[in-house]
Amino acid sequence: DYGTNSVRAVVVDCRNGAAIGTSVFDYPSGDHGVLLHPRDPHLARQNPADYVEGLRVSVTGALREAARREAFSPERVIGIGVDTTGSTPLPIDANAKPLAIDPAWSSNLAAHAWLWKDHTSAEEAARITAIAAEHAPEYLAPIGGTYSSEWWWSKIWHCLNVAPDVFDAADSWVELADFVPAVLAGVDDPRKIVRCICAAGHKAMYSDSWGGLPSKEFLKRLDPKLADL
Repeated sequence: DYGTNSVRAVVVDCRNGAAIGTSVFDYPSGDHGVLLHPRDPHLARQNPADYVEGLRVSVTGALREAARREAFSPERVIGIGVDTTGSTPLPIDANAKPLAIDPAWSSNLAAHAWLWKDHTSAEEAARITAIAAEHAPEYLAPIGGTYSSEWWWSKIWHCLNVAPDVFDAADSWVELADFVPAVLAGVDDPRKIVRCICAAGHKAMYSDSWGGLPSKEFLKRLDPKLADL
């Protein structure tokens, strides 16, 4: 469970729901895990390196605690479930690695994960709402009529507007909820990452009723580079 300040792991006995092992990893970066900007109270980012290290530490810690029980062995684990804060998109390179892990980008806040409570893209969200209301109102119907500054397209568009070097350096973007399973599965190609319907749905305006993600024609009205993405 990837939260705002830490990642928690729990080993559960599927026969009765009992928790037999737990572990918590507090994110070491920033202010209790959140990267801030002294002059922008709306900015909230996270270091993707904390996600990877948190995965290793929390899972091994929970398994170690579970192993104290005679009936448990790691070979009996039948599944791993992941949940995260959202929308928390992050830019990745051609090998599906977070851009911020590269020393060339580690000091650039725009290259890190854009935490759910980052509201720097309020202007972009308002523009998306207005343009969708005029040209594709069906995109707004499932999300209450208003697109949020906390979500996928507004954050990535804001990155393009304020940090185009980061946008251009990224091969793609991925939600934290999809990044962690991709790490677990050893996926090293952004095009092979499986996207969950929750993150793709209201956050990226995906729906089978209009063929998936918003049309390229709509995204071009925002910026042609978003259509390419």
